[in-house]
Amino acid sequence: MRLRTIFLFIAIFGSLLVTAQTQNSGQDSLINNLVLPKGYVTSEYGSVPEYIKAGKGKQTMILIPGYGFDASVFKDFMEANKRSYTMYTITIPGFGNTTAPPMPDTSISYGLQSWNRGTIEGIVKLIQKYNLQKPIVVGHFVQGSQLAIRMAIDYPDLVGAVIILGGPARFVGFNQGKVIEPPLKDLINYTDKFTGPKWFKHMKKAFFDSANFAPEVYSLDVKRGTALRQQVAEVPMPVIVRYSCEYFASDVKSEFDKIKCPVLVLRATFNRTFLDNPVNGFIKPQFIDTWNDASTRNPLITVKDIEDAACFLWKDKPEEVYREIKNFALTIK
Repeated sequence: MRLRTIFLFIAIFGSLLVTAQTQNSGQDSLINNLVLPKGYVTSEYGSVPEYIKAGKGKQTMILIPGYGFDASVFKDFMEANKRSYTMYTITIPGFGNTTAPPMPDTSISYGLQSWNRGTIEGIVKLIQKYNLQKPIVVGHFVQGSQLAIRMAIDYPDLVGAVIILGGPARFVGFNQGKVIEPPLKDLINYTDKFTGPKWFKHMKKAFFDSANFAPEVYSLDVKRGTALRQQVAEVPMPVIVRYSCEYFASDVKSEFDKIKCPVLVLRATFNRTFLDNPVNGFIKPQFIDTWNDASTRNPLITVKDIEDAACFLWKDKPEEVYREIKNFALTIK
């Protein structure tokens, strides 16, 4: 594998790249992360196998935890806001105590977003089951943010508004130190031909876990961030690999103009110490800078910075985050 090419496309796993420069010990040809383990009992495709309902407020919300997390990470959010909203917090199939849907055949492109679209189908069924009227869809971190935006694009008649909590607008890469945003067709092609079958297929789980997002990406409180990081580490490799590759092969930012509902982006800006660390060099281009032109491209999108907070920004700055959400929710009819 060519290191320059890895840097071009796999920016999401910052420290994983640094480790990959000096060793190939993260690979084992006997491992196949593109299939589910033998005996794995799958969930029904197009369903949400687990969700928590909380609160009795007039405004309805659907909360989507981010990449690797289950509904439990929103328990503090739900408790703090139970008088203001009626909340349905889902778990993306395969995370927490849930199981993933059947694995698509390796011939099926990651660009088809098979699992992510199955999750969206499950959310739509949840909306229809309870006859939820124009809920606010709250998307967190990498995957939750992408799913929330995708719903606003594809289901404008069902979604009343979207709130993004600490997630990126899209995946970015690096080429000779320069930040680039490859077109979707290139992302799909490369993920199908390299990222999945050559980079992640044989990767050892211990290698992935040791070099995945640092605790401070989740929370600037290292103890809290470490505990959150552990939840991601408990996700089986084939599941986290599949969702990773679908993220690499997506680009909701290119469709911002299709969004017809209000969107509030609460952008985690971390702090200077964290951002100045070269190991974290991929964070600002992806989690912060990809939103810079969002309001210009679509005036329905409002971006507000939450300073001194990481991606679980409601845990780092609860009062400020809840206040911004409340003010935004009051504008939604």
